[in-house]
Amino acid sequence: VLSADENPFGVEIKKINENYDLTKNYYKNYDNKGLEKFVIPNIAIDERTYIAELRESGYCQYGYIDEEDNIIAEMTEQQKEEWLNYTVNDINRIIGQGEEGFYSFKFTHNYEELQLEISKEILNGKTTTHTALVMSLIYDSEIYQVLNGKTDWAIHIVGKDLETGGELMNINFPEEGYHISIENWDNM
Repeated sequence: VLSADENPFGVEIKKINENYDLTKNYYKNYDNKGLEKFVIPNIAIDERTYIAELRESGYCQYGYIDEEDNIIAEMTEQQKEEWLNYTVNDINRIIGQGEEGFYSFKFTHNYEELQLEISKEILNGKTTTHTALVMSLIYDSEIYQVLNGKTDWAIHIVGKDLETGGELMNINFPEEGYHISIENWDNM
């Protein structure tokens, strides 16, 4: 069972049969009339688990992998609004998990720029938690942008040293990966 941090939908999937159909053929009476279709880039977990969770979440009518290996979610307007609300609430929940004196998170209004303040002290045992929270924020930003019609989603991440304000990173995800280590401070 995946934890809430590993599970983007908050549903419990115990075991997925390796013969589980990930395609549109999973649905016996497939009818997408009146549904919006979105390509969901998956940066979170393996496709099999993601599709199973997507189907169980209720955030879409249909979830499958298409012929080009894209993850597709087809949904009603109400489902889209519910997923967007969940996403915004999750972003706010994660931002609230910033640890005073170690790191904080802030998004621009459109969730396209993530501003981080990071203390070098996170290198003493808090790097894994910090990185997991950042990856969750990236995932939520991706979903927010895609569901609002942005097919070429990206997140500009600016990280600054909490003590000095010096720039630790200035990257565009997914073109550049997110990584925090002593090198960020050495190269500041």
